[in-house]
Amino acid sequence: MHEKDGIVGYIYGDVGSTEFNFAVDGQNVRKFDYIFAPHKEGNMLAQIMDIKQYSDLNIKDADIIMKGGELRPISTRLSAFADVIGYRDKKGLLQSPRSPFNAGTALVRANEELIRSVLGLNASKQNGAYIGLLKGHNIKVFLNIDALVQKHICILAKTGGGKSYACGVLIEELLKHKIPMVIIDTHGEYHSLSEPNKSRKDQKNMERFGITKQGYSSQINEYTPVGARGKAKHLTLSGINLEAREIIDLLSAKLSGPQIGVLYQAIKEIKEYKKMWDLRDIIDAVNRSKSNARWNVIASLESLDSIGVFSENGTSTNDLVTKGKCSTINMKGVPPDVQDVVVARLTKELFDDRKAGKIPPFLLIVEEAHNYCPERGFGNAVSSNILRTVASEGRKFGMGLCIVSQRPAKVDKNIISQCNTNIILKVTNPNDLKAIIQSVEGLTTQTYDEIQRLPIGIALISGAGLQIPIMSEVRTRETNHGGKSVGISKPGAGEDEIYKPPKMPATPPPIKIQEANIEPPKPKESNLTNKAESVGRVAKRLGWVTTDDPDEAIKILSKEAENMKENVYKYLESLATLAKNFCYVDNPKCINCPMNQGCKYRTTVKNEKRGFFRK
Repeated sequence: MHEKDGIVGYIYGDVGSTEFNFAVDGQNVRKFDYIFAPHKEGNMLAQIMDIKQYSDLNIKDADIIMKGGELRPISTRLSAFADVIGYRDKKGLLQSPRSPFNAGTALVRANEELIRSVLGLNASKQNGAYIGLLKGHNIKVFLNIDALVQKHICILAKTGGGKSYACGVLIEELLKHKIPMVIIDTHGEYHSLSEPNKSRKDQKNMERFGITKQGYSSQINEYTPVGARGKAKHLTLSGINLEAREIIDLLSAKLSGPQIGVLYQAIKEIKEYKKMWDLRDIIDAVNRSKSNARWNVIASLESLDSIGVFSENGTSTNDLVTKGKCSTINMKGVPPDVQDVVVARLTKELFDDRKAGKIPPFLLIVEEAHNYCPERGFGNAVSSNILRTVASEGRKFGMGLCIVSQRPAKVDKNIISQCNTNIILKVTNPNDLKAIIQSVEGLTTQTYDEIQRLPIGIALISGAGLQIPIMSEVRTRETNHGGKSVGISKPGAGEDEIYKPPKMPATPPPIKIQEANIEPPKPKESNLTNKAESVGRVAKRLGWVTTDDPDEAIKILSKEAENMKENVYKYLESLATLAKNFCYVDNPKCINCPMNQGCKYRTTVKNEKRGFFRK
């Protein structure tokens, strides 16, 4: 009779307003099921947190059975413990009851409408990311996309806990909604987003979750800092006109006060003669300094230059952040120190251009985040400062951040605490659990125990428009999962576990290129300042150089100054002073110039006036 009425139990014992025990009527309720609890203040939603079975079998009876005695009939009963979530008031706000429940109140399973209303599962297919099914129910969980991207995300789990898989599901959903993304792909796992999921093992699950296999190759652009390989394009960073403060932020070794002074002075002197400069120019300028502090500065700059990712024309942020596209930065095979510099510089370029409105709003996903923004005491990374800045300020400028890590305790707590959406899968390390509870809002000590017992594929989700943390079964991937473990020693492994080398495509026939009228290249804009050009002019007139190229003239003069053990920039400055005061382009004041006695230009002009050089 009760099962037909839908009653699952009755409240008994001492009853409070936030929790209660109830006698279970039947065997068809499970832990974490949602139930409807009638209350005078409103329609309350509660969740079953524990179920116990009580019996009248005591230890004496058990001892008799063990000695071969007859088993008498055993009487059992079920009792469950429930936490009260609350109800929605007339304004739609979540409220908790202020008076206790009545003992003897009948409880029924909560319907989908009540669950969605109270939990805040209001996002739909149109404005939400389908992450999976509510645990224990056939209710689809959609996370609000605006809340996801604008207020940052963290995805945390132990190794093999499914963090990359869950991140892949989230990326698939964002691709469907044309959200631009940039992924720092530390292990090269996300190239598989281009490939549909062909696993036969996943086919039945796809039907249960209501999805079909598909790839997103038209929306994926892959880059790598180690040079173009396969379909991946070469990622380069702009190394032009780097300021001293930018260089200091990129150096793993911290410079002392005198060393910083040498660097600032070198760049200041370069600016006098060049509009554009690169790392080699800075190294040459530092090398001319007379300070002994220059040697450590040169070593640090040479180390930075040897990375090989800085170029005159770095990869444009407009190419990386495009409406409806996802750019993956494949770091597989890249040394950790190079990865650190690439993440630091790339994140800064993206953040600066987003603030300036040069690129659309987007989401930056950082895999293995503990490598790039470690907690103090767990190491240093040059990318830490800029990631902290994005975490605290990115929301205002439309740059979202998604942190993915298998070691929450090693990730900067300031960054995790800025993430409003948390997707937490199985974690067992005590330090990691403690870090999660301390950094993520809405989690309790009871949650501490539940996170350790989470089955693989079940995620605890908070934020993203949800009123309280929920348990969700992460849906099956539509695309191939690039982060799954490779079977090595297991004999007779299934087709999903055995690595099969890809078939190489046939070499395409050569493309016929039609001849076209090629316009001559436009002359390159001068990289020299007016000051540099005036120095070259004076040196040519004095007869110290024969070239008309100011850049070549300055190189010759710099070498001569070094040979004479003169300060290069003071030497060049003296020529610049002559140009400013006497040696004008037209009608120079040669008679007043202190160098007029040895000036070839003046001698030539005098002879022309006397008629010695008449044609």
